[in-house]
Amino acid sequence: MPQEPIKYTVSMARANAHYFDVTVEFPVPEAERGDDLRLRMPVWTPGHYVVDDYARNISAMRAYDAASGKELPVEKIEKSLWVVSSRGSARVRVEYPVYAFLYTVGSSYVDTLHALINGASVYLYAERMKGHPAKVVLKPPPDWKVVATGLMKTSEWEYEAPDYDVLVDSPFEVGNQEIHAFQTGGAKYEVSIYGRAPVDHAKFVSDLQRVVESTTQVFGSVPYERYVFIVNFTDTMGGGLEHLNSTMCFLPRLRMMPHEEYDSSMGLFSHEFFHAWNVKRLRPAGLGPFDYTSEVYTKSLWIAEGITSYYDDLILRRTGIYTVEEYLDALVGSINLMKSLPGSRVQSAEQSSFDTWTKYYRPDENSANVTSSYYTQGTVIGWMVDMTIRRSSHGEKSLDDAMRRMYAEFYQKQNRGYTDEEFERACTELGGPAVRELFDSRVRAAADVDYGRYLGYAGLSLVRKDERASEKGYLGVKLKSEAGKTTVSTVLAGSPAETMGLSAGDEILGVDGFRMSQDKVSFTVETAQAGKQLKFTVARNGRLMEIGGPVGKRPAFEYRIQALTGAADDQKALFRGWMLSDWRAELKYPEYPKSPDRRPTFDYV
Repeated sequence: MPQEPIKYTVSMARANAHYFDVTVEFPVPEAERGDDLRLRMPVWTPGHYVVDDYARNISAMRAYDAASGKELPVEKIEKSLWVVSSRGSARVRVEYPVYAFLYTVGSSYVDTLHALINGASVYLYAERMKGHPAKVVLKPPPDWKVVATGLMKTSEWEYEAPDYDVLVDSPFEVGNQEIHAFQTGGAKYEVSIYGRAPVDHAKFVSDLQRVVESTTQVFGSVPYERYVFIVNFTDTMGGGLEHLNSTMCFLPRLRMMPHEEYDSSMGLFSHEFFHAWNVKRLRPAGLGPFDYTSEVYTKSLWIAEGITSYYDDLILRRTGIYTVEEYLDALVGSINLMKSLPGSRVQSAEQSSFDTWTKYYRPDENSANVTSSYYTQGTVIGWMVDMTIRRSSHGEKSLDDAMRRMYAEFYQKQNRGYTDEEFERACTELGGPAVRELFDSRVRAAADVDYGRYLGYAGLSLVRKDERASEKGYLGVKLKSEAGKTTVSTVLAGSPAETMGLSAGDEILGVDGFRMSQDKVSFTVETAQAGKQLKFTVARNGRLMEIGGPVGKRPAFEYRIQALTGAADDQKALFRGWMLSDWRAELKYPEYPKSPDRRPTFDYV
């Protein structure tokens, strides 16, 4: 006999106060009716590797025997665990409010205009009933007419999931947003758009279709019948989170203009869509089935996230959304970070992946010195592996072949997570000993990368973006200005500032006896010749002091990729297979106004 679904009713009657009022009906199996009902709230959501402790948004909980209406005792015994004394009840009804006013891809949000439901932050589960089917009944305000979700609709405002894992992995947007649709490759796609942005929706949806078709070619088939893009154009918030057959993406509206900025922004959607294969199906062994009660550790996020980051821009090149120069400019952004920040020579890709719970999402003033993002490292490592496979196979194979092989073996055939050794083996069998050397030096260790070697395979080289930058003075600090105060937020290891004794948290009041704002401090440093002595008046925990010493010469932090002089035919052929364009002796990079919402690649003085 099929199991009766657990029924979640989500009311938005208090949208103005930013509350969901949730009612859950648990049909208790007969064999368990003599036991207490143990209810948990997840502490994290898959894909967002940080402990969010969603139970903090529940202010009260009540439970009832659904048949008699009699109230049942509820006791909270851990931060995210409640025990209901169900006393033999065949059906238990639980009611609780969820405060939802954090507008991020890993949280839930509701106001008088729309609602976003991220399952882990809204749905309780019974410990022994995670495998039961679930039904969601939405109760929105009467003037809301539109729902976007990857879940199957069974009737008006009602949706079903086969189990709790799928329920959690299927967010909702509810309101009056626009819905666009297209069909390709045997699957149906919906694009839900909330918020205004200076973009032609028809072009945007068409470009998403190009991303879909190009990504599908990497893996050869689609693992779903229907996929939903949930898109929010916002004032400043950006980010995305992948789900089983949907994704939720936030993008600042000014990132949609000019067209070069729009092209770059499409990488967010390309990234999250690539995850429909890499992570949601082809996954590291530690990521699923999910334990929602605590951190889940893996050394493979550089594969799951970082190699996805390599492909997100490469897909844009393959579709023609990116020009060759736009693609190379995006790639060199990751190279710049790897070359410029000391942490890339301290933390390996595996260490970065494993420590994400304590370091990546919790950066501090010393993070640049001791950590390196697995997104950035994975992008660079994925590129190096791809270049190595292409070169060793004379252009017959690429990283695509490794990804297809892994997907076929571990998802389609075995339906299990892969180990780090299995991913390395797949790449090494295609690329040979040079790939194994790369894993030894950069995946398991944090050795410097010979970028010229891998660029040279495609007839390219790395050059300083601005030769005149070497004439600037340099401290090695990141500054911030708040309420008129200029404060040191980071001091890079080995920098002149560290030698002088400047510290994160120091408020810089002036230089050489003159009071200065942040822009004037930066100007004074950058116009000083290397070796010039500067004296900084600072306040450290309220105590005034003077700290001085010589400024340094600004190192090369920002690079550009240019063509090698006299590239050989095999280099040009590799370039052609990689970039789908003929090699050319001159690369012309676009100059355009950057969105104020784009984070600077490197902002140290």
